[in-house]
Amino acid sequence: MYFSAAFLQNSLYVVASLLILFIIIDLIYRWRHNIKIWDKSLTLASIVLVNTIYSIISGFFDMSYEFSSIFTGGLSLVAFGYIVVIIWELRKQRKTSRK
Repeated sequence: MYFSAAFLQNSLYVVASLLILFIIIDLIYRWRHNIKIWDKSLTLASIVLVNTIYSIISGFFDMSYEFSSIFTGGLSLVAFGYIVVIIWELRKQRKTSRK
């Protein structure tokens, strides 16, 4: 299956705008309910947002392949690590709630 470059770039814009909207709504909710603003899920969303914004910028500017692969690969590894940590903590909470 083939996707055109314009479709992929427009999809990236939609994902970035939805992620920014999600982060803003989450921050407003946390602020109104006096919940700790910065946690692991917001860190994960920020990392994904930075990676998405970098991908959008690299569509306009010619970045070197080595820099792009190191930057996006590193952010992807960090994001994967945060996903594992969040899942692990949810699993621990589930175990403690059963006891």
